[in-house]
Amino acid sequence: MSVRERRRIELNPDQVLFLTGPSGKLGLVKTGHDMQIFIGTPEKEEIVVFLGKDDLIAVSAFESGKKAEKGILAMMYLLKEFSSPIIVLPENHPTSQRLKMVVACGDHIKLDCDVQAGTHPEQDILCACSELSGLDIDAVEDGVEIEGNFEQFRMDKLDQY
Repeated sequence: MSVRERRRIELNPDQVLFLTGPSGKLGLVKTGHDMQIFIGTPEKEEIVVFLGKDDLIAVSAFESGKKAEKGILAMMYLLKEFSSPIIVLPENHPTSQRLKMVVACGDHIKLDCDVQAGTHPEQDILCACSELSGLDIDAVEDGVEIEGNFEQFRMDKLDQY
């Protein structure tokens, strides 16, 4: 049985934290201000997630490298600056297999490689690559706390988008 490490990483709203595995990448950013994310559901409902300044936006890409980072940064820009809505697909929707990135936001996010991408309006679970699966991420006042084992991470300025 492996011991689950819990790390606290300082993260400011003008920074992005990248966690990297061989088959995927996750970007985390603090909202930095109160905001709303709108989620369209298959039932033609709209869910509104109210976020505080310390909450997180997480973008999971199913590949790694510079292309994934550019996509993650672009998605963060659309969400933070334009309040772009998130669309939730119905369970077993064929488009789910074609998604290159998925998003979750809030104060707690669990990464799981065994969930169907794009079908979770709850926003506390996010499909991720197998190497990052099982991580529990909590927003804290001055950053994030991540429980679980991960090796590669890097901090960048968010103004790169």
